[in-house]
Amino acid sequence: MGVDIKSEKTLGLVGSVLAIVGGFTGVIPYVGVFMGTVSLVGAILVLVALKGIGDKVGDDRPFKYYLYSIVVAFVGSVIAMIFILVGALSISNATIAGMRALEHPWGFFGTGMLVFGFLAFIAVLVLGVYFAKGAWEAMYEITGVEEFQKTAKWLWWGALTAIILVGFVLLLVAAVYQIIGFANLPEELEPENRVLMEP
Repeated sequence: MGVDIKSEKTLGLVGSVLAIVGGFTGVIPYVGVFMGTVSLVGAILVLVALKGIGDKVGDDRPFKYYLYSIVVAFVGSVIAMIFILVGALSISNATIAGMRALEHPWGFFGTGMLVFGFLAFIAVLVLGVYFAKGAWEAMYEITGVEEFQKTAKWLWWGALTAIILVGFVLLLVAAVYQIIGFANLPEELEPENRVLMEP
């Protein structure tokens, strides 16, 4: 007998759409704060969907990995932004003193903080995506929906190439595959849906 996951499918689909809309419009001035909240709500809906599916099939990996991804992304981004803010303020102090950034101790310190903050942001992105990749690979194993495997693949390549900016396009592709994955998710899961991953 199949396991009913109709409500989880709907939650995951709505959450994925909100996450992509909020994530890619969050950079617009004045709209960003609201859309950032929309993106967070979307991520929480996806998390609830993964929790429901995991509970019903007895496999908590999708929920656990996705939760790790959200926590790492949130905490890491806050820390990276603190470094970047400290760096920007330090460079500003050096500029007020009438010196070039690297000629003033505060400017040198600020430049270092900016570089460190940027590298920390990239490191957090890669680590967060590593956990998200695990969640979508587990979803592929549980459901047999190939789009979840493609989500994992494009997420990983997007994170690795984010430093040259093309990665953000690949992350968008991954987000679209995530939406398609939930759209193609059956309303009932049969035990034979599970896929054995190659070692």
